[in-house]
Amino acid sequence: MKKYLLILYCFFSVLQSFGQSNFKDVNEFIEQEIQSWNIPNLAIAIVNRDSILFQKEYGKDKSPGNYLIGSISKSFTAMAVMQLHEKNALNIDTPIKHYLPWFEFSDKSLSDKITVRHLLNQTTGIAKSAGFFTPQSLIQSEIEQEYNSYLKSLNIDETAIGKTHIYCNLNYQILGQLIQKVSGLQYGQYVKNYIFAPLSMQNSFASYEDTKKAGLKNGYQYLFGFPIKHSFTYNNNGIAAGDISSNTEDMSKFLQALLNSGKSQTDTVINKALLVQMHTPFSNRYGMGFSIGNWNGLHSIRHTGLSKNYSSAINVLPNENYGIVILTNINSFYAVRNLMDGTIRRLNHQEEIQYTPYEIYFRYLILAILLWSIVDLVLKTKRWSKQQFQIRFSMKFKLLLQLILNIVSAVLWLLAVPYFANIPLLKMSVLQPDLGYALIIGAFLGLCSAFIKHITKSNREMLPL
Repeated sequence: MKKYLLILYCFFSVLQSFGQSNFKDVNEFIEQEIQSWNIPNLAIAIVNRDSILFQKEYGKDKSPGNYLIGSISKSFTAMAVMQLHEKNALNIDTPIKHYLPWFEFSDKSLSDKITVRHLLNQTTGIAKSAGFFTPQSLIQSEIEQEYNSYLKSLNIDETAIGKTHIYCNLNYQILGQLIQKVSGLQYGQYVKNYIFAPLSMQNSFASYEDTKKAGLKNGYQYLFGFPIKHSFTYNNNGIAAGDISSNTEDMSKFLQALLNSGKSQTDTVINKALLVQMHTPFSNRYGMGFSIGNWNGLHSIRHTGLSKNYSSAINVLPNENYGIVILTNINSFYAVRNLMDGTIRRLNHQEEIQYTPYEIYFRYLILAILLWSIVDLVLKTKRWSKQQFQIRFSMKFKLLLQLILNIVSAVLWLLAVPYFANIPLLKMSVLQPDLGYALIIGAFLGLCSAFIKHITKSNREMLPL
């Protein structure tokens, strides 16, 4: 009886602390932001240790369906590894090669240095750009061969091993392989049996087949700021790093387990001491499958997720006794980050700030530049047509210098953006197709424009008086 009275006390205390006006403010804020960001659908839940305090789905598509949670999947993968560590099925301080013999770089000595813990903390020295690789085979022996060949092609930063956090999906893909090897179960089956089932997450799935059967919300990608419906397929090889599907009701149960030191209402999914390890930052505020640090002065345990058609975020504020999950069916990290920040500010009576959707404006700008490049090329081609498309190349220094500078500018446009974004150009075309293809088309138009400009000037200079 005392237990139930305590639960009721906690529940009404939190409601009183937040107040219904807070949830009203959150609701109004989200409705405003989904308009600013052109978000087709958004689902949110706010929970405390025992209850869902606020839950709502926004958007025109009211049909049932899950969202892909992106890199929040890493939190489940880390939890699965720590469960197996607790069962002595593996030791996180043992080199990964002990369990996965195919884990081998061209410098074999480096392979022996990387432990399971390094993969969990993302301190393997593997570059972020390497994380955009996923084996395509469905046969385990071929999957392992693909990983082996790819690992041997990488340049590893030896000084970063065990010391520097470098976020990379490949680390968690390999942890997914580790879970399968030591448990004897497919990754999706293990997570279903030992995480989803104890938490009663009946509508969460860690395999492509189960997700497809259950159904997903229609996914969208931005096309220069406008959401365009987009469907895609994937295989199970990348799920441990980013392709679990879920909904706010199930994710609420996961957040409550985090708030309750690894316990659900009926079961313990992870030992408290191990959960503390997962939530202890090693480097750059990253622990094991979670980012840890301050959020507007509040202690925060969180992760974001981004995939081709979906973006998501979770945030647990243990000192304030609540957690938030936000799921959307559009591919924007900055949108969910701003949505999370605005929600937290309203729940904690912090200063409310205005969020400008710079990402959307940037996409508009890229479109404008691309359209102007097309117009500019048409105008230059029209001038060239008046010269009857004659082709002459002047070797004068000034004209050659202009041509070289224009070519260099186009090539830098094509190479610099992917380099600083740390995303291979071809992968950018998959994850953010409008930006990726705009880079390619823009560079091509720039090169064409540079050559036509040089030819027309050369023709004018070399025409007889």
